[in-house]
Amino acid sequence: MNELCGEQAYSSVYMKKKLRNHFGENIIITDICGKISVVTLRDTASCVLQEFYHRPTYQNPDDEKKAIIDAAAKLIKSDIRSLKGDKENYPLASDVSSLKSNLQYVPESLSYLLETMFAEKDSKMKIASIGQAIIQASRPRVLIAPLQIGLGIQLHHNFASRFLVSTLNSLGFCSSYQEIQKFESSAALTQGVDIPGEICNSFIQFVADNVDHNVRTLDGNNTFHGMGIIAGITPGTKRTAPIPRISVSTDDINSIAKVNIQYYKPQNDFMTKLNFSELRELRGMDRTACLDLLSLVVWPLKNPTPGWSGIMQMIHKGEYPGKSTVVFLPMIDMNSSDMSCIYSTLLFVSNQAHRYNRTPVLTFDQPLYWKALTIIQNEHPNSQLKSVVLRLGAFHTEMSFLGSIGHIMRSSGLQEILELIYAPNAVTHMLSGKAVARAIRGHMLVDTAIHSLLVSKIFNFDFPADENEEGNINDSVDDILIRQPTYIQNCWKEHCPYLLHVIVLYFRASTKQFTDPFKK
Repeated sequence: MNELCGEQAYSSVYMKKKLRNHFGENIIITDICGKISVVTLRDTASCVLQEFYHRPTYQNPDDEKKAIIDAAAKLIKSDIRSLKGDKENYPLASDVSSLKSNLQYVPESLSYLLETMFAEKDSKMKIASIGQAIIQASRPRVLIAPLQIGLGIQLHHNFASRFLVSTLNSLGFCSSYQEIQKFESSAALTQGVDIPGEICNSFIQFVADNVDHNVRTLDGNNTFHGMGIIAGITPGTKRTAPIPRISVSTDDINSIAKVNIQYYKPQNDFMTKLNFSELRELRGMDRTACLDLLSLVVWPLKNPTPGWSGIMQMIHKGEYPGKSTVVFLPMIDMNSSDMSCIYSTLLFVSNQAHRYNRTPVLTFDQPLYWKALTIIQNEHPNSQLKSVVLRLGAFHTEMSFLGSIGHIMRSSGLQEILELIYAPNAVTHMLSGKAVARAIRGHMLVDTAIHSLLVSKIFNFDFPADENEEGNINDSVDDILIRQPTYIQNCWKEHCPYLLHVIVLYFRASTKQFTDPFKK
């Protein structure tokens, strides 16, 4: 038309309007972002049925069967073409996870066909999955089926295998690997450094730690070692706006996900003036410690301690705030132990928190925590970093506590006692706070053995000899720990009535506060 009519040719918008007026419901015009519009002429149900009833009479039953199948395929394909295609935005996460939304995405005719064919009583998920696979194969250029893109993203996140995604895509079960990469780039550019959703009543906790991406190379080069930052939001938030399907370049991502690097040069040295509080004198025992002693004495008589979930149920009261959400923030391509890298991380977290009118709360591991504390302490009083609440991670706090025990109890014989149960190399890591699980179990065993010996000395109560060895074993802690861990508990169970009577008499005589300790 441009060649024949020149400037008098119809515009694209007017041409679409004229086509819709002429063909009515028999035409579908799909606009694809960045590409030429797709014009599809569809057969209505009346046209297909009219063509089916005016078909020639077939003598061969197979030909008649093919004609029926052909008519049914045209009816279903006509319903698939009537679906509104949207390739400008990706499906929402709520649409991907909702079975109801996925079933509504499949046309009624296709859903009825699959429901008739499947033998299972509850086959809704399979109907939605196979139905969307058929829809995607029928209109690959126009539609993005929610389950197709959702399955591809999940596989890529869990396995990071291009071969797996491409294989399932060739079988028609998920989107292509290129589409998955395009989704990730579009999502990264759309979110940037923003926290999605509404966070008016949410608590934000920032966490930073070193990130190591060791690519398998022959020379060891081209590996990544930097600082990673995440934000935990409680209660969690969800993104409600759709992610636009756009073409993203590497420069676009670099420009949006960027942390300004600030060179750190200490101006002061306030760490030299930092004073630590003195430890409380531990030689004496006050009367309140009697209850602690009682709890340790009757330890074998108590019920089993609940696990982590049980403890949370016991101590928590009121409404639970809900599941948290983790948001990934930009990484810094620097050595995480570098002071400038830590300084830039503190400034970035502080700016992000003040952007959402929140107090900046940041968690580090033990080495980075000490350097971050040094930076904050050396800042001038009006610095924005003074508002940062610096926290040591709970696991590293436990490691520090266990390492302190190992340092204080050095050359006290604790290492030799633990070596009766664990290998010497393992005990070294236990006392330094590295092997946390084994250290806790080892200290609990030593604690139980020592208090058992104390009770035996206080009440003049001799432990019975082991069945497999001769003699009494209440001479030393080493002998107690050589035995199986269940030995002490078996001794308690055997002498429970006598021990309970002695404990009651002991506490009645030692304190006047509790006339009946078991009642209290």
